[in-house]
Amino acid sequence: MVREVQKDNVVRFQCEECGLLYVEKDIAEKCQTWCAEHKSCNLEITKYAIEDSSNA
Repeated sequence: MVREVQKDNVVRFQCEECGLLYVEKDIAEKCQTWCAEHKSCNLEITKYAIEDSSNA
């Protein structure tokens, strides 16, 4: 399950595998599923990332 992160009173969703943040939960879930299965990131998914976990 993806992690919910709140920043600036806005909820974002974080892939727990790679740490990328997304506005939409379903995209974060797709990212996490891909990362866990392939041990890599998918550019078609990560293009929707809004920032990395170091900024969360």
